[in-house]
Amino acid sequence: MPTSTRAKAPTIQDFQPTPVSKPEPAPGSWDASSPAKAAAASPRAYKGVSSPSGGLRSRAVQRRRQEGAHGVIEPRPRIEGARRMRPSLRLRPLAFTAFAMTIVVGAVALAFYMVNLEAEHVFLDRERDDALAERQILLDAFIREGPRGLASRMERRSRLAAPEAHYGVFDAAGRRISGDLLTAPTPLPTADWSKVRARGETGLIMFYATSARLPDGSLLIVGRDAAGQRDFEARIAGGLLIALAVVVVASLGVGLLLNALVIRRAEAVAGVAERIAAGDLGARAEVSERGDAFDRIGASLNRMLNRIEELLTGMRTVTDSLAHDLRTPLTRMRSAVDSALDPAISDGDCRAALEEVSLELERVSSVFTALIDIARAESGLSREMMQPVQLDEVVLDVASLFAPVLEDAGQHLEVVTQGPPVIEGHEQLLRQAIGNLLFNAARHAGSGATVKLEVLNGAGVAEIVVADNGPGIPEADRGRVKDRFVRLDEARGGSGSGLGLSIVAAAAKLHGGELRLEDNRPGLRAVLTLAPGGSA
Repeated sequence: MPTSTRAKAPTIQDFQPTPVSKPEPAPGSWDASSPAKAAAASPRAYKGVSSPSGGLRSRAVQRRRQEGAHGVIEPRPRIEGARRMRPSLRLRPLAFTAFAMTIVVGAVALAFYMVNLEAEHVFLDRERDDALAERQILLDAFIREGPRGLASRMERRSRLAAPEAHYGVFDAAGRRISGDLLTAPTPLPTADWSKVRARGETGLIMFYATSARLPDGSLLIVGRDAAGQRDFEARIAGGLLIALAVVVVASLGVGLLLNALVIRRAEAVAGVAERIAAGDLGARAEVSERGDAFDRIGASLNRMLNRIEELLTGMRTVTDSLAHDLRTPLTRMRSAVDSALDPAISDGDCRAALEEVSLELERVSSVFTALIDIARAESGLSREMMQPVQLDEVVLDVASLFAPVLEDAGQHLEVVTQGPPVIEGHEQLLRQAIGNLLFNAARHAGSGATVKLEVLNGAGVAEIVVADNGPGIPEADRGRVKDRFVRLDEARGGSGSGLGLSIVAAAAKLHGGELRLEDNRPGLRAVLTLAPGGSA
């Protein structure tokens, strides 16, 4: 069940930070000079990190030692950027097209070879089967009709058969009896199928043949030469060459078309990059609805450019605002220093002037400290300090520190926690963020207001809510008040620097969440969401 407790005001000792063993705090650490920083300086605040400038000082010392031992150090030679760099690999579309064409032609040639080899086997098997069948027919004819009938069939087949068919009958001494073969083949073919040579009517020929020994001792030869196979191969080669020509022409056309498209898209992206290099930060790549690789590159480039433009705009805004905000304290300090240097001034007035200088220096220092905190949080450098944080304990601790501040403002503080959520977080930054929200409520909610501090377990996130029933913030201003140096009082009066909500927003970003400013009807409801695992 949610519990509502009236936070007790701590004693003055509760606002004092626990001494640490470090001789000096780290850049961006918190102090107890203001109510918001008093929360960050609680006993659970970490001790900070060493200054990164130590490494620079060490290198400077080494350099001075080298100068003392060896004289003036020669400057390192400059590298002329891209002129001295080894050229990177570039996409050469025409070369790629030629390479692809070579691969296609090679693949077609290999396919032709494989088809031709398989066709040769098929053709030889068919010719062998036909020859064996004819041999059996002629054997049957010899048995039925004798030598005269066989000779008659042989002569008829020799005249009417295809040019690649060859026949012959030879006696036991190897003399020709009939057929178109003039001499007995050598070597003598086997009963199955073998390659032989013999003399025919057109000269010496090479062919495959099968043989059978007749009952009277004569030898029957039935063969097929390679003329049919060569004709078959020629037909296949012609078809493949035509197909290859079509493939080459089509591939070349498609390759040139793709080459033109790739170059056009690449030149569009390169043109945007050149415009940006020339100073046009508003240039953006065209992104179509096709969603291809170039569209994804263009979308990523546009997101990067948007982020760069946002950062540059923010930097210009910060620079302008910082110059504007520092002009007044610097003017005050100069005036106070001039007063202190006046010989006619009394010791008391001189001391008052120096105290005024110290106060203005503290304000300037707090501005720079806040800017460093925001920069570290937004860049992720503070992520190294992330650790498990008991969120309800941190909230109750900060609430106890700010209870007196709210009481002095005539306000009532209520604290509500739901369960003990544990997140991976930056405890010191969370303390300052919660403190800034409570401090803003104390300053702007008005006397008699009720300030409610809640810790809620949302859908996959933890939420810290600071709500009041004061005048609130107009809806049109809720977005810009989270920017740096933004104060709703246009005259920039008061002691605030306009960085409080910027720190809260940076803390939310570091923890993978966001800062939402909502209407509490009446008043303002500030919601700080935190991802349980820290930064997303």
